[in-house]
Amino acid sequence: MNFVTEDYLLLLAFVIILYLLSIVKNMRKLKRENHILNQYKQAVEESNIVSKADLKGNITYVNDKFCEVTLYSREEILGKPHNLLKGESSKEVFKDLWKTISSKKTWQGVLRNRRKDGEYYYVNITIMPILDEDNEIIEYIAIRHEITDLIHKSVELEKSLREDFLTKEGNRFKLLEDIKKSRKPALALLDISRFGEINDFYGYDVGDEVLKIISKVFRKFMGNKYSLYRIYSDEFAILADNEEREHFTRFVKFLVDSISSSPLTIKGKEIYVQMNYSISFEDKNSLKKTANIIKRYAKVNKDIHIYDKNLEIEKIYEKNIMWTTKLKKAFENDKIVPYYQPILNIQTNKIEKYEALVRLVDEDGIAISPYYFLDIAKKSKQYLKLTKRVIKKSFEYFKDKDYELSLNLTFEDIKNKTISTYILDMLVEYNIASKIVFEIVESEGIEDFSLVNVFIDKVRKLGCKIAIDDFGSGYSNFEYLIRLNADYIKIDGSLIKDILINKNNQEIVITIVDFAKRQGFKTIAEFVSSKEIFEKVKELGIDYAQGYYINEPKLLIKEEKA
Repeated sequence: MNFVTEDYLLLLAFVIILYLLSIVKNMRKLKRENHILNQYKQAVEESNIVSKADLKGNITYVNDKFCEVTLYSREEILGKPHNLLKGESSKEVFKDLWKTISSKKTWQGVLRNRRKDGEYYYVNITIMPILDEDNEIIEYIAIRHEITDLIHKSVELEKSLREDFLTKEGNRFKLLEDIKKSRKPALALLDISRFGEINDFYGYDVGDEVLKIISKVFRKFMGNKYSLYRIYSDEFAILADNEEREHFTRFVKFLVDSISSSPLTIKGKEIYVQMNYSISFEDKNSLKKTANIIKRYAKVNKDIHIYDKNLEIEKIYEKNIMWTTKLKKAFENDKIVPYYQPILNIQTNKIEKYEALVRLVDEDGIAISPYYFLDIAKKSKQYLKLTKRVIKKSFEYFKDKDYELSLNLTFEDIKNKTISTYILDMLVEYNIASKIVFEIVESEGIEDFSLVNVFIDKVRKLGCKIAIDDFGSGYSNFEYLIRLNADYIKIDGSLIKDILINKNNQEIVITIVDFAKRQGFKTIAEFVSSKEIFEKVKELGIDYAQGYYINEPKLLIKEEKA
């Protein structure tokens, strides 16, 4: 009996057809995926260096790129151990590599390999273990990308970061590195005096040649005993390690003397070069800093070239920084103010004049003398601002008062076009010239009287008067007075304060007063601190008195008598 019906056969046939269609579809899909995978494989093969190895590290497969880069043929390399290519010297690298891939993990890194001809090359490599369906390693595959050019460029860059482009010696960065590596370092800094003038006069090409020649001279005498660096435009450094202090000092001085003793001949020109030097033997953490400190200090103290803690230079710099900051804050908070000290007419016993004296008012409201901050103002480039502030505030305050106002000016102030122009502009703006007396500080010799006299002529035409301050000290001479055509002579306080006990001082003052009367100058005695001194200067015929006996400097003025 036939139990297979026609309908059943048709259904079976339909199922078989569907199954076959599914197989065909999957085959097409697998074929497509295989085609794509082959393209991926081709892309990897063409752009990378590929090799496979068995569990012992013997090479079982290499691609064309591998043979091209390593210069080995397949016949020469297959079956050989991978360490045939070894160019890396570090055993730790390979120890880590095998530990990683043996643990079924991927290892990545940069290796130095060696070609068949012995030349080294660098690869960025990824090594991956291939696992079977039981998760066991069956082989390893290594995919590399050559980075030799990149490594070489990196090496060149590293070199350029540590090498001065002009002299080919070490640079500042290299010096700092070498100091860290040293055990007991000594550092000398050597710079060329007024190197900018060589560049300006002869040109930068000649300036560069000067630096090259100096570098060669240094290297010639140094050999490989010390390390040489060019750390700034015209500054060299010499680093020694474990060197005897006296020997290193003598050697550095010898180098400086060698350069300075005879001219350098460059492009037919003889150029004399003078060099400065400073040396530090401090510990490596403060070596560069202390060498720079003594370098700056040596510019003022010419005979000192070696850093010594006992000089306490840091305290000086710390103090300078403190006053620089105080000045800056005082300007910001409007705490730079003029104080005014009265000047008494001895004959009339009346206050006729005031001298403006700058003060810095600190956080506690204490008025600080310029003795503490004036030099710092000049060094920190705040002096111009200081001068302008005192002039403007004083002119504003005195414009409606019936007193003369004295203002101190140095020769440097007068030479400074910005200051002298500002003074002339303010005199006109406030219409105050007839009340102003400029006290020219005579603490330094005046080389160019014509320049001073041009300024004096301008302010005189506006109505100002001129006083010579601190006369009797420094470079004082009577010709100086005549050439400046002064109205007042302020006799130096050092002569007045001891006039009662020092006969020589008294004789000098008598001579000054006698000369002033003959020339028609008025005299002012400073440092009148007691009634006895006041009576003495009155007896000597001095016209005006100024000092704490008359009154101390104050922020605001009022009618006062002795």
